[in-house]
Amino acid sequence: GLREFEGSLEDASELAGAVRPRTLDALLRQGGAGSEEAYVGRDGWLFYRPDVDALAMRPSGEGGAARAIALLGAELASRGIRLVVVPVPGKAAIHPERLAAEGGSLSRPIQPAVAERLAEDVKAFWDEEAAKEKLDASLAPTVFDPSGLMWGMKETTGGTQFLRTDSHWTPQAMETVASALARVVGQPSPADHAALAANEPVEIESVGDTALMLDLPGDSAFLAKEKVAISRVLLRKGGPWQPDRSSPVLLLGDSYTNIFSNADLGWGDSAGLAEHLSRYLGFSVDRLSRNDAGARSAREMLVTEARKYPGWLEGKKVIVWELAMREVVNGDWGVVRLEPDERASAAVVSQGFLTVPPGQPVEVATTISSIGPIPRPGESPYADYLTAFHLTGLKDLRTGTPVAGNALAYAYTMKDRRLLPSASLAPGQTVRARLCNYAENARTLDSLNRGELDDVDTMMENPNFAEWIAPSEP
Repeated sequence: GLREFEGSLEDASELAGAVRPRTLDALLRQGGAGSEEAYVGRDGWLFYRPDVDALAMRPSGEGGAARAIALLGAELASRGIRLVVVPVPGKAAIHPERLAAEGGSLSRPIQPAVAERLAEDVKAFWDEEAAKEKLDASLAPTVFDPSGLMWGMKETTGGTQFLRTDSHWTPQAMETVASALARVVGQPSPADHAALAANEPVEIESVGDTALMLDLPGDSAFLAKEKVAISRVLLRKGGPWQPDRSSPVLLLGDSYTNIFSNADLGWGDSAGLAEHLSRYLGFSVDRLSRNDAGARSAREMLVTEARKYPGWLEGKKVIVWELAMREVVNGDWGVVRLEPDERASAAVVSQGFLTVPPGQPVEVATTISSIGPIPRPGESPYADYLTAFHLTGLKDLRTGTPVAGNALAYAYTMKDRRLLPSASLAPGQTVRARLCNYAENARTLDSLNRGELDDVDTMMENPNFAEWIAPSEP
C-alpha cells in the first residue's frame, strides 16, 4: 500500500549523497539508491528527486496555490479571459511500480493532499472574488488534472507514460492529454484544420535529462539512448508550426510544454504540447513557455509580456497554464498582480534603458548594478541557463561615448551543464560586453531556464542579449 511505498522511498534516500561519478553509477545499478538529484527505480528507470519528494510534502502558507490561482483567474475574468490550469503529475505519481515494488499494489495515481483538493479550493477562493468583483460565473477558472487520464492509459494500454531516464512524459502521453485539453478549452475561435498539415512522424533517440544531470561516466548503462516516435505538426503553407500572437488561446507553460518542441531538450521539435493542442483545436495557439517556469516565474512572465504589449491580451479568450505538480505543492505562490503600478512604471521609463536595435550590436564598457541567481550544476535537469544583469553607465567600448544610463541584459552563465566565467561576475564590477537585440535571438533564448532580478520594475524593461560579458581589462 501507500505507507509501504513511502517507507521504501525513505530507505532509498539514506543512500543519497555527493558520490561522483563511478561510485554513484555503481550504486544506481544496484538499485534502491539515490543521489541528491535523483532516485533510481526498477529496470533502469530514474526519477527526478524534487518530483518524488513533493508527493509527501505539505504546502507552505494558507491557501497557497489555490488562492493565487483564483486571484489570477479573477484578474483574467475581468478582462473576459478564462483560466485553465493543468498541473502535470511527476513520474512517480503515475509509475510508482517503476520506483519501488510496493508501488505495484496501488490502484490510482499518488497525489499530494493539496492536489487532491486543488479544484475544490480554487472554486472556494474564486467564489469569494467573483462575489466581490461581480464576475461572470462562466469565466471561473478550471483545474484540469491529467493524472487520472494518464493512469488510465497506463492501465488499459500497458504503455509507459514517462520517459525512462527523463523527468518528462512520453510523446504519446502528451498527445493524449492535448486531445483531452482541447475539449476542456472548447472552441473560442472557428476551427480551420486545413491550416495545419498532417503529422510528420519522426523517430528520436536521446538520453534523459535526469541521467545527464548526474554526471555519470560515459559508459554508464543509464546513458543508453531511448527511442521514441514523435509527430511533428507542420503548417499547410510550409514550415514547422509557429505560435500565433493573435490567437484567442494562450498556452503558458514550462518544460512539459517545451519537450518535443524545443530541440535543445534533445527530443525533437515541432511536436510538443502547443503544437498538438493547436492540431486538436484546429488553429494555432499562442505560447509563452520557459523551462522550469515555476509558480511565481510563470506568472511574472505573463505579467511582463502584458505590460510590455498592452493590447496583447485583448484578443485572448482562454489562457491554459501548464505547470509541474511539484510547483502546486512547494512553489512560490506570493502575490503577482496583472495590473501595473503606474507610478513605478513611469519611474523606470525615465531612467533611460537601452534596447539594442536589430542588426546593430554594440560593445560597451559598463558596471554591473545587480545580478540574478547563478545556477548550480547538477541541481537542474537543464543544460543551459541564462542570468539577468542590470547594467549601468554604458559607454561605447571603442570611443568612450555614453550609450545609455541602464540596460537589462541576459547572458549565459551555464552551457552544457558547465559554469561559464560570467557566473563569477559580481555587482559593482566593471565589465565589457557585446549586447545584441534580444528579439532576434528569442527563438533560442525564450524557453531557457533563467535567473531573474529581484527588482520587478527593471524586469519590465525590454531585455538585450549579451553575446559575451567579461571583466574589464586592467
